Amino acid sequence: MIPKPLRSILWLFIAVNIFTVVFYSGFKKIDTDPNVFLIGNAFLCIITVVSYWFMSTGSRAKSTVRFTSAVYGSFLMKLMLSVLIVIVYSKWAGNKMNTNGIIGCLFLYLAYMFLEVKGLMSLFRKE
Repeated sequence: MIPKPLRSILWLFIAVNIFTVVFYSGFKKIDTDPNVFLIGNAFLCIITVVSYWFMSTGSRAKSTVRFTSAVYGSFLMKLMLSVLIVIVYSKWAGNKMNTNGIIGCLFLYLAYMFLEVKGLMSLFRKE
């Protein structure tokens, strides 16, 4: 069974994929490569789930140092991998790099980060 905080992340992934496939030609009209957007969405979903797993493991740590290391490590891992994939894509695509797709993925990054933090905060709430 999928933990409740991860469900919203997976729903966002599914919704963005459906939206992109349905409006595939609309993305082309505004000079945005839908394939860049779909691949970026998949990448961001995967690293968000991994990041969430690191942070949720860190939240159960007995020491403050382990908790802090898990949280900072998770955010840095997610940020550095995202920057690395953009650099690799820019070198691979050269002059044909789709800036609109990258900017769209930036907004997806923020949405995934919001849902991740919201899910992690639910772990700390006392009911």
